[in-house]
Amino acid sequence: MRSLLSLAAVALLWSCGSDPAPATDTPATVVDTIAATPVVTDWPGYYEGSFPLGKDQQMIVQLWVRSDSTFVIRQRRGEADTLPEGSIGNWQVVNVPGGPATDLLRIQYGGDPQDHYQRTDKGLVFVDVIGGVDVEENSTLEKLADEINDEIPRMRLKGTFMYMADAKTFQPCGSRFTWPCAGGMDWGAEEGELLKSMNGADLERSYLKAVGQGGKPWTIEVECSLSMGPAMEGDGADEYVFIHRVIEEGVPCP
Repeated sequence: MRSLLSLAAVALLWSCGSDPAPATDTPATVVDTIAATPVVTDWPGYYEGSFPLGKDQQMIVQLWVRSDSTFVIRQRRGEADTLPEGSIGNWQVVNVPGGPATDLLRIQYGGDPQDHYQRTDKGLVFVDVIGGVDVEENSTLEKLADEINDEIPRMRLKGTFMYMADAKTFQPCGSRFTWPCAGGMDWGAEEGELLKSMNGADLERSYLKAVGQGGKPWTIEVECSLSMGPAMEGDGADEYVFIHRVIEEGVPCP
């Protein structure tokens, strides 16, 4: 469903970042201390748990590991965090030298350090690989589902929005892919999603006011959800980023 088309072409579906740099006659030797291993088919699924966060506080973590190598993570830090922070990125299975004698799930999003998880009978256990390898048994995400057909609830998400030729796209920070995009009130969204949501026309006006003309990138932080909408080409459905409101403009990716 996602494809790696150029973002500059403003593809109607997904796109990726810049092309690889051209090869040279004498390429430098690169040593990767964390070697990637073949993808294990039973890694994908929906995981949930709580991590300790200071005195008497916890961070609620929801993690969707998808079979197309992407993931969505949604984190709510304490009771005062009414709108969870979201990120979308890519995952892979790796082996860490000096770490557990098993493969680890590595996820990378934004400019943050990579997160690593060890698979156990309890679920995914967070592994701290900074300054040594420490398995955090009190930070476990339980696997609640193998199949992922969920809508992703509202969350804060940073990324780049573009609009041209009636096509709206959104590329989350840390993701190689671009999602088709719409206002939160578009296409018969669930009744609860309509509350305090902008529609597509509102989104277009805000974009043009900010950048002046179509085809220019607009870096923003939004309140959004992920759900299915009509396919941009042909029949069927595609997953959309539904933007309910723009929280802040001019927010660069980490």
